[in-house]
Amino acid sequence: MVRNLGWWSNVVALFFIWESLIVFWIHYTHHPIEIAPRSGLLRVREFCMGEIEHFVNPDDKSHPNFPSVASKELVLFGRDDQLGSGKTKTVTTGDAVSSGIINNETLAYFMARTQLFMERIGMDPTRLRFRQHLTTEMAHYACDCWDLEIQSSYGWVECVGHADRACYDLDVHSKATKTPMLATLKLDVPREIEVAKLKFDRKALGKAFMNDQRLVSGALETLAESWADFEPIAMALETEGKTTVDGFEITKDMVTWTKMSKKVHEIKFTPSVVEPSFGMGRILYSLLEHSFYQRDADEQRCVMRFKPAIAPQKCVVLSISNGDELYTVLDEIAADLMDGDLATRVDKSTASLGRKYSRADEVGVPFAVTVDFDTLTNGTVTLRERDSTVQIRLPKSDVTRVVFDFVHGRLTWVDATAKYPIVTVKEDEE
Repeated sequence: MVRNLGWWSNVVALFFIWESLIVFWIHYTHHPIEIAPRSGLLRVREFCMGEIEHFVNPDDKSHPNFPSVASKELVLFGRDDQLGSGKTKTVTTGDAVSSGIINNETLAYFMARTQLFMERIGMDPTRLRFRQHLTTEMAHYACDCWDLEIQSSYGWVECVGHADRACYDLDVHSKATKTPMLATLKLDVPREIEVAKLKFDRKALGKAFMNDQRLVSGALETLAESWADFEPIAMALETEGKTTVDGFEITKDMVTWTKMSKKVHEIKFTPSVVEPSFGMGRILYSLLEHSFYQRDADEQRCVMRFKPAIAPQKCVVLSISNGDELYTVLDEIAADLMDGDLATRVDKSTASLGRKYSRADEVGVPFAVTVDFDTLTNGTVTLRERDSTVQIRLPKSDVTRVVFDFVHGRLTWVDATAKYPIVTVKEDEE
């Protein structure tokens, strides 16, 4: 959930937005910024990532919150479509899992949450798709992989990866540290299972594996916790006298076993990892492209369509005319907005009101409060919404609460126009 974390987070966000705006402007004005660009704004030296390592039972990859996203529609570009029709399919998350397009609920849950996040921050849903890795692209240990691709001026760009990496990560870590990396699932009702009871010849193990004997015995004990897992090992030792476990050759003289039943209250397993990986820079750049547009009436008037929740500055406070009396009210409103933890800019320049609006639009400020001569007589101001340019008149005492509700999604512009009177102002007369 997007939250306003205070003035410091707004300063940091504003810095990065301005930095990206400069790069964005350089790109669109075709100024050379390097010798061989080749998508230089995306292929950078420093690649900031945000990752989630979600561990799950390999035998049960359901997700408790999956029903909350089961009806969410995703645009999927599966491997069969890539090699066949070349067209995407729009499928609900639930149908994608039940039909086997997406391997499991946990992977699909994170894909749906990524889609919801992108829509929440202002990405154009028609320019988002999930592309499945072809079998030739997948790592040998992966179960399923999907990239969220965002369409920009560079084409379809991979911005978020979603991979079911199976048990590979913890298996490798276990081998490197010589420590079993196991999770425990406690059972509500004890269960009877078939296991193998092992007896090791420690002398033979030590002679063959020396310092690795603990790792070898641990691997065998893990397999022995289920007869179904240990049975192939037992059959190979009986018939061939040797077998390989985790790269180590085990001979029959090193271990003996007995099949038996056991009542267990918990099950141990090596967890699988589902890993969503977010490319921060690519997401930010794509958001800038999706947010940028020009007014129909005047292509020189550029706008950044940032949603209020992520806009670095939430509101600009303006005055229709110069004068200490108007400026006093302006400063009071700005101070009240900032006390309400709303990043606010104040424009007291001598430019026309329309020019001041345009300046705020260019950096994505969603709302503009204007103090005018009616403010001095009846205490009301106008509040302008950036994209529609529609203005409403409301008491100055309501401004902070109304803007706060807009930013936190508690109020829509439709609700506001139904509650407060609309002020008719033509853009070319602002």
